[in-house]
Amino acid sequence: MFIPERMCVSCRQRKPKNQLIRIVKNNDIAKIDQNKKETSRAIYVCKDIQCIEKLKRNKALNKFLGCDGSEDLYNSLKKEIK
Repeated sequence: MFIPERMCVSCRQRKPKNQLIRIVKNNDIAKIDQNKKETSRAIYVCKDIQCIEKLKRNKALNKFLGCDGSEDLYNSLKKEIK
């Protein structure tokens, strides 16, 4: 069975899609796509605290999605990996 791969925007490693967190832009707000089904511009990040911190530090959400991430989003991302 073929498992699609995506690239983490922080570490640039390709991983199976199910090992990454999908973040979508919806109404100029970035949020976690829990079902991985929303039709919207999206990025992927590893389920790794270092990748999440790098995402925040490098302002990658603004660069790739054109919107800023709230503190709540970053806290939610950290909860996803626990």
